[in-house]
Amino acid sequence: MATPAQDLKHYHLPRRIRAERASDNGFACRLSLADRIASLPNIHSVEDSTDTLPCRVNVYLQAPSASIRRQHDAHLLCTIGRDGVHVHGLREWDRHQVLRGGWGRLERDHVLFFLPRDSEELEVCWGMLQRAYQYLSTVSAAGPLVRRTDPSDLPRFSRTALQ
Repeated sequence: MATPAQDLKHYHLPRRIRAERASDNGFACRLSLADRIASLPNIHSVEDSTDTLPCRVNVYLQAPSASIRRQHDAHLLCTIGRDGVHVHGLREWDRHQVLRGGWGRLERDHVLFFLPRDSEELEVCWGMLQRAYQYLSTVSAAGPLVRRTDPSDLPRFSRTALQ
């Protein structure tokens, strides 16, 4: 079985220096990251309104569909919060690079990427988000349109003759 060409290109992250203090333009870097994410095609964001002061924004990738009736499911790309960027859709190698370089930590089904402190960290964070975006774009475009059925709506059959 052949390996796709895109899997052969490994992305290596530089090490993140933990002791480095945030620069004065750290807030501007975070806003720049949010602007870059918002400028990606087929992206829409939803503010988390469970708190009294919304502090989290969920960013979804909605693949375009030819049919109005049968839309593709939206995939969660990332969640931007106070503690960092929760990135979904990273391949295993990319997750390994994030953890090895000290750029984030592993959560249940995603990676928490620490917020950028300067313009160099902004570029690293943006590179990882682009890789997650590209992967989710290919998955959502290639994935079949599947109608989801609630298990309670499925018929129940008995394997015995006693009914």
